Amino acid sequence: MAGGRGASVPAALLLLALLLAASRPAVAVSFYGDSFVELNMAEASSQTSLQLRFRTSKPHGLLFLAAGKKDYCLMELRSGNLQLRINFGVGERVLHSQQRSQLNDLAWHLVELHHEHDNVTLVIDKHDRTSAKMPGILYELNIDYGFYVGGTSKLDVPYLIGALPSFRGCIDDVSFNQLDVLIPLRPSPGFKNVHEVSVGCSDEFFAGVKNSRIVLRASDGEKVSNTVVLRVMAVPLDYRVVNNSGIKLLQGVTALITPRHLAVETNANLQELEIRYEITGPPQFGEIQRQHSRGEWKRVSSFSQRSVQRSRVRYCSTFKEIQLENVTDQFKFKVSIGNRISEEHVFPIKVKWLRYSLLKHAPLEIEKSKKKYLNSDNLFAVMVDLEIPEDELHFKLLSLPKNGQILLNDQPLKKDSIFSQKDITDQKVAYELISGYHEDNHDSFRFLISTKYLESNLYDFEVYIKSDFRNIILINSGLTVTEGEGELITSTKLFVQTPDNKTFQYKVIQFPKHGKLKLINFSGSFESNDNITTFTNKDITDKRLMYVHDDSETEFDKFLVRASSEESGKWANFDPEVEPLSVEIRFNISVQLKNDEKPVRVIDKIFNVVRNGQRLLTLADLCYHDPDSDFDDGQLLYTRRGISNGDLVLTNDTLHRLYQFKQADLERKQVLFTHRGADFGRFVLFVTDGKHYTSLLLEVSATDPYVRLANNTGLLVQKGKEETVTTANLSAITNQDIRNDHEITYEIFSFPKYGRIYVNNLLMDSFTQLDLIKGYVTYRHDDSNNLIDTFNFTVHARDAHLDAGVHVRIHLESHQWPPRVVNKNNLLVEEGNPVKISKGKLQVVHENSSPSEIVFTVRQLPVHGYIRKFSSEESYLGADQRPVLSFTQQDVDEGKVQYVQTVSDQLDDHFSLDVTNGVRTVSGIEISVDIIPRMIPLEVQNFTVIEGGSKALVEDYLKISSRHFAGLSCEFMLIDQPKHGYVENSRVPGIKLTTFTRKQVEQELIYYVHDDSEELMDNFTVVVNNTELWKQSLPQTVFVTVTAVNDEAPVIKVNRILRVWVGSVTEITIDDLCAEDKDSSPSELMYSITPPSNGHLALKSSPNKSILSFTQAHIIEGELVFVHNGAMSGGFNFQVTDGLNFAPRQIFSITARTLVISLEVNKGLGVFPGSRKPISRHDLKAVTNDVTNAGNRTITFMIVTSPKLGRLIRVNSDNTTQEILSFTQSMVDEGVIMYEHLHAESAGWSAEDFFTFTVFSPPSALDLQVFHIVISYEITRHDRNSRLLANTGAVVQEGGRVLINKINLDASNLLIKLPEVQRSMYEVWYQVVSLPQHGMIVVGERNVTKEKPNFSQYILNKFGVVYVHDNSESLNDNFTFAVWLNLKSKSATKPHGEVLEEMFNITVVPVNDQAPELKTKRLHLKVLQGDVSVLGSENLKVEDLDNAPAELKYTIVSNPNNGYVAMKSNLSVSIKDFTQADVDSGKVWFVQDGSSSSGVFYFSVTDGKHRPLYKVFSLEVIPISLVLVNLTNVALPQGQTSVTITNMQLSAVTNGKSTNIMYEITQPLKYGHLMVGNEQVTKFEQADLYSGRLSYHLTNLTASKEVLEFMLFTAEGNLTGQVLNITVKPLVQVVPDMQVSNQAAYKFRSSDLDASELANLTNSNPRFEVIVPPSHGRIVKKRFVNDAVFEDIQTFTQADIDSGVVLLDIDTNMTGIDLLNDSFTFILRADAVQPAVGCFQYSIVPYSPLLVQGFTAEVPSITSTTALKIHTTSQDEAPASSQNEEPTAAPQKTGSTMWPGQNRWGNLHEEGPLLNLALGTSGSAGTRTTTQVNAGSPREQAGESSNPWYIIVPLVLVSVLLIVAVFSVCILLMCQKKEKTKPLIKSQTDAVLSSPDRCLERSLTVPSVTVTPLLKMVERSTASTFTAVRHEQLLPAVVSPTVERSLQNSWLNLDPEMIQYCRKTNPTLKRNQYWV
Repeated sequence: MAGGRGASVPAALLLLALLLAASRPAVAVSFYGDSFVELNMAEASSQTSLQLRFRTSKPHGLLFLAAGKKDYCLMELRSGNLQLRINFGVGERVLHSQQRSQLNDLAWHLVELHHEHDNVTLVIDKHDRTSAKMPGILYELNIDYGFYVGGTSKLDVPYLIGALPSFRGCIDDVSFNQLDVLIPLRPSPGFKNVHEVSVGCSDEFFAGVKNSRIVLRASDGEKVSNTVVLRVMAVPLDYRVVNNSGIKLLQGVTALITPRHLAVETNANLQELEIRYEITGPPQFGEIQRQHSRGEWKRVSSFSQRSVQRSRVRYCSTFKEIQLENVTDQFKFKVSIGNRISEEHVFPIKVKWLRYSLLKHAPLEIEKSKKKYLNSDNLFAVMVDLEIPEDELHFKLLSLPKNGQILLNDQPLKKDSIFSQKDITDQKVAYELISGYHEDNHDSFRFLISTKYLESNLYDFEVYIKSDFRNIILINSGLTVTEGEGELITSTKLFVQTPDNKTFQYKVIQFPKHGKLKLINFSGSFESNDNITTFTNKDITDKRLMYVHDDSETEFDKFLVRASSEESGKWANFDPEVEPLSVEIRFNISVQLKNDEKPVRVIDKIFNVVRNGQRLLTLADLCYHDPDSDFDDGQLLYTRRGISNGDLVLTNDTLHRLYQFKQADLERKQVLFTHRGADFGRFVLFVTDGKHYTSLLLEVSATDPYVRLANNTGLLVQKGKEETVTTANLSAITNQDIRNDHEITYEIFSFPKYGRIYVNNLLMDSFTQLDLIKGYVTYRHDDSNNLIDTFNFTVHARDAHLDAGVHVRIHLESHQWPPRVVNKNNLLVEEGNPVKISKGKLQVVHENSSPSEIVFTVRQLPVHGYIRKFSSEESYLGADQRPVLSFTQQDVDEGKVQYVQTVSDQLDDHFSLDVTNGVRTVSGIEISVDIIPRMIPLEVQNFTVIEGGSKALVEDYLKISSRHFAGLSCEFMLIDQPKHGYVENSRVPGIKLTTFTRKQVEQELIYYVHDDSEELMDNFTVVVNNTELWKQSLPQTVFVTVTAVNDEAPVIKVNRILRVWVGSVTEITIDDLCAEDKDSSPSELMYSITPPSNGHLALKSSPNKSILSFTQAHIIEGELVFVHNGAMSGGFNFQVTDGLNFAPRQIFSITARTLVISLEVNKGLGVFPGSRKPISRHDLKAVTNDVTNAGNRTITFMIVTSPKLGRLIRVNSDNTTQEILSFTQSMVDEGVIMYEHLHAESAGWSAEDFFTFTVFSPPSALDLQVFHIVISYEITRHDRNSRLLANTGAVVQEGGRVLINKINLDASNLLIKLPEVQRSMYEVWYQVVSLPQHGMIVVGERNVTKEKPNFSQYILNKFGVVYVHDNSESLNDNFTFAVWLNLKSKSATKPHGEVLEEMFNITVVPVNDQAPELKTKRLHLKVLQGDVSVLGSENLKVEDLDNAPAELKYTIVSNPNNGYVAMKSNLSVSIKDFTQADVDSGKVWFVQDGSSSSGVFYFSVTDGKHRPLYKVFSLEVIPISLVLVNLTNVALPQGQTSVTITNMQLSAVTNGKSTNIMYEITQPLKYGHLMVGNEQVTKFEQADLYSGRLSYHLTNLTASKEVLEFMLFTAEGNLTGQVLNITVKPLVQVVPDMQVSNQAAYKFRSSDLDASELANLTNSNPRFEVIVPPSHGRIVKKRFVNDAVFEDIQTFTQADIDSGVVLLDIDTNMTGIDLLNDSFTFILRADAVQPAVGCFQYSIVPYSPLLVQGFTAEVPSITSTTALKIHTTSQDEAPASSQNEEPTAAPQKTGSTMWPGQNRWGNLHEEGPLLNLALGTSGSAGTRTTTQVNAGSPREQAGESSNPWYIIVPLVLVSVLLIVAVFSVCILLMCQKKEKTKPLIKSQTDAVLSSPDRCLERSLTVPSVTVTPLLKMVERSTASTFTAVRHEQLLPAVVSPTVERSLQNSWLNLDPEMIQYCRKTNPTLKRNQYWV
């Protein structure tokens, strides 16, 4: 029993389950073993969600398949268990259900599949979960074929082989990524295939055998219930339509069809059979729609009862038009239940049809503004019988207005846009004019009304536009600018204005991307480097607005501005309706790219080749790049010259030498180098992009064949992994001509111990270079603990081989962790100094790496400095040109790495680093550098001030930008004061400041005050200084913009009487009326007038509309006119105002006079019958009394009556004609008006025609006039110069004959002169008056001769006459004939009267019977090497009398060996043939190939008939030369570190066509560098020398000389091995032309050797180091000034010189020598400046023993401004002389030139000029004379002396003075006497020294005798006292160099033979004689 009870529980549970299943909604689908559902669609998903439910009793069957080509998701039942096979294309994964119980138990089972990324999870019945990871890297399921449920139809894919049969059972709720795969269960062609399935879960899957009853038991697992019987009864299916009431709805909406409207009942309620409605007749005005699973409604042709119950079926009214009748709608349907289909039913649909009513439809009027909003009074619509919200009633734009635009919320609407009735009510819809109109206009747009219900008919909305002078006139024509340049934006490019000339302000709302907008200030520079944000109309008209392109390779730019009138605010205040004037403008900029970049070398290396072999030259050896974006690098052209050790040839034609090739040829491997000669050589290649040239030296090295490793970096492999060996690790190079990479092989002879080498996944013992390139070679580590491995190989390249090895380093997985950055801090550096990068600034660590293994690489170099590293050799590695690019953490830790700051005027710098531990790299470590500037960084800002006002100079205007100077007390200094104002302290107003402090600026005490002038710009320049830090800023200029104040009244500048014509409209110009205002624009000057008394004023656009006010701008723009009406004289009163100020009222007078037209010429016209003839100004001419404006006045002839016998025509420019009814006098003057006679055949001998016309020129006209035309045969035909019907001439071939008949010669028109009855009695006869010169006339068989010269018109008409040419080389001939009428009854005799004579012309066509003749004596052409030259007629000339030059054809038989002949139009293609015409017109050119050899070519020339003429043409090549014309040492002033190098020191010339001469440094400079501008260079151009942009910068202050080794070249030649010396010039003043005495010690004075300027500059004591001592003396020094002991020295200072302790001791043998030159060389040194080498030069003169004792005389000097001025002159300054100068006397320091023995006079030479009695000169003397005998050494010239002669010497001097005075008077009298007797011969010296009184004079009788007259009175001096001494004992005076030389030369240049006759002793003086 227990067992029975236990068994009953499961039976109960089973019964319960069946009941629950039966009560569930029947949405399942039954599959019967061969059923399937196929859904065709493609999808790709990286996330997948699949869900389905099934029940079955079968253990096998396919449930679901998502099918792709390789991807699939296959779910099937195998042996009662669920299996999932899934594949994403790279490998399959299989998942199984985990539960033990089988799933074919007829229970519902839920299966869920989830896929995300690489995870796939299978869940069954919410608790059975299985997961797997998918292989590969792409985790996307790609579905190509679609989805299959229950079976797979005929799908044929590989992964279905062995798949299970189709499913039998029920499947429900199949959802794939929220897509319901089963529902709807209805086939759709091409999309869904449903095969033998049914809705609902069929009973046959459960019953097995059909029974009428089922026995059941239930069990709970322990107890079993009693047995029960379930009885089953089958009844036939029946149904009925219970509801079909139809629906009611509004037009345009939808209505649901619910069971209330449509329902069907069946007798199988519990079975829930599917009831379907099949639509047989769709509705007419709508459609039936069903809602699908995703919520969208779609049109259907059937629907189910279940959809109706779920409210998923509706009727949608789709008819949107106006329905005029009340019609109903319906659809017809049949009911389908299972296999049963009902009869047809009708479902009624009642639609309420709607219509609109437009209650308001009034036009919009635009009057005061350009934009106006629509409101409900303009447009208001409603729906009839239906209230609808205003925001749901829409207006749709079908067309847009033409003159404006419709705005919604201020945004323009496009066609088909909509706005609502609520938008109109809320005034959100506006009409906006695009441009203003000066006259009334209208506009319109078309619309319809639309709601969700329907659309209305079409409507038009009108807009009435009133004229508005406020409308904006926009000019926006864009700009074209050249790349990298600027272009002014003028008013023709961009301008906004209104008819009343309002001014506009522009605000930039979008800046240009590839350039900047800038304003130019009045100094011509930019106001700011940044984009401006605003500008005005005045900026545009003043041409200050500029767009500057950023030099990028861009072709287009644009910016966006909003222009607003500056009076916008004023308008809004006065009138609320008037809105501000503004417009948004997009301004487009077109950039013209230019070729502004030179080609840059990319590959720079030595080209290696096998000795006497060949090798391809490819891009791997030579490559350039052109940075211009629009340039193809393949088009770069290379030109080479001679190659010393080889040649360049074509690859496929080695006999073809290449002198030019393109880079594309290198890429195509068309260039081959063949070696011969020396092993090493170099040759110049010139590269050009067509505009820019650059050059390179390609070095060629030839050796034996070799193969070398280009790189062998080793290999880094992770332990147990593999790594590819690429060419980055290992590659070989060779100098052999190997063109395929597989020819280089690597044979492994020692394999790695801890790994293997694989080639393309195969274990190999060799590989090729090609394998390395393709990445086929790999090393696989064996995962052992050995971290070092190696393998050895032999690399083979043909005959060459090399043994080498590759080191393999194995790293652990931990090395994959990146290094860790510990410290990364900013650097602080003083400008121009280095700073150490310490561990605290930069530290990177790695736990398994030492600091030496942590390697930094400089990724981005510093911009304003460089990085250097301290090497073990106690020197730094790295410089500005070659910075250090890598270092280790150990270098940083040891303090070896420095950043060196180099570029001045910078505040910061930065660089970035990459760091690696050998495996992992950390990139982009940014290091910032804060630079303490050397100069104070002063930034200034411009400001604006009101005219006459002031503004504080706040910190923003004078800003010290660096934080390093924050808080420092600085002083501002004005180095340029304001021009129109001043700077003051507000506490002390009115006092102009030159300096002020930073604190005063911070307290806002410093003000700029404008001077109230009308100048609108001012500026001042300021520097800032800090005395504590000894720093100063650069000068900065502050620009002040002055806002004008209207305080000036207008001034009438022009008011002239206006002279007009009666009734005319006359423009008033600025020459008639003009007012000016200093602070107002012309548009602001308003004229107010009284009504004129004799007319009215108007604008040119509306001349009939009188105005009483206008502006000066109207006059300037030519808009103002005066319309005369009434009195002859009158005018109006006017007054001008600028809005505030008024000019005095004035009168403008107007006088009128009548315009008179007169017909000056009306002669009529004479015309030959049947011809046309122009009417000239000599035939017809009308003039007016408007003489001044005659050129601009148009006089028109209007034809009233046309001519009857002809017509008037105008000849157009294309020679076509047209008949006219009017013409102008200018047309008559141009000769284009003609009269054409018609119907000449019916005309008589003469006739008359005429036409009538009127003449007018506003405002006057002329009455009717008549122009007469005579048509007569008496008149010579103007176009043929004949009066006959025909006299056309004839054409004959040379030596041939031609028939002359009636067509050529016809005089029958002479008969018309006779009465018609007499014409038959006469005939026309001809007589040849002059016979043809080159032929004869034959009449019949006789020749026309002088004796028989006659023939008749009859003969011409019937037979003609023949002209026979005499075969001469003439080109034309003629004969003259007489023609007359002769009575037929009389013999033909020429009468004396009534005879007409004319000429008959004959043209001869030449025949080629003459051979061409060479006219050129020397067939020769000179051409520059590598150039092209025209081959002109002066080089090659052949003539042929029978042929034109174009018929003489040349053929080149053998080509020239040094170039080719080409046509000018295509110089790259050689030609073989050309003509003499080509030569004459300069089309034939010779292209020289660059070789230096001359050549010839062999040619023939022919006329095509005669035998060709063969000649040789010589081609002489002029070699290209490059010559240095200037190579002068460059002097760098000591104390300066830079010097400009110009063309004065260095320049060259060339005869080549390439004038761009380049210079290149061949050896690096040791102590400095060259710069062009701010860029350091090693190359520069000739243009840099001429422009002064090249400079040398000394960086090593220990050097005094730099040697610049350089080469120079052009595109065609070069010059190497040149040297330019740059020496430091000492900053010292050296006395020129100094002379010292022998056997004496000369004390140096400060003026002799003066380095005081250097001392002041360096604040030190300059040192002189003697490096080359004097040859004839020594430099000595005293310990003290009065010390008599000397010591030899090599070094002395400027202070020593100033102290007088440095002497030059001279002691040499001067026997027989009058002058000896000597010098010493020294190095001048001072603190903080570079040393400089100098030389002190002087002359030694013989010693005079008497002067050893010496004396000191201190006297004021007396000088004059003549040529004998006693003053110090520089070496480069010549003393001026003039006889007209006024003499002056003042104490002056004497010149430094010294004569022998001068210092025996003590200090006399320092205070005034001495006497040179030895040369016959005398100078001024002072008041005090002291004579002392030197107690010390007699050789010390500078020491003071004491002498017992101090009493005797003055007495002697006084005596000499008296003698000289007497002698001077005598000589003067003698000179005057001799001047009277004979002319004087003046020497050059006399001319120089001649001067007015108070000057030294030279005697004119004896050479070199100077007479000094005694002066009565001398300024600032007392009476002079002279001491008489023998002239042999006196030292010469110190005089200026010019006088000194002239005096010296006059004696020293005497002939020695003359000197020997000179008296050696003094003769005895006779009476009245004295010494001179």
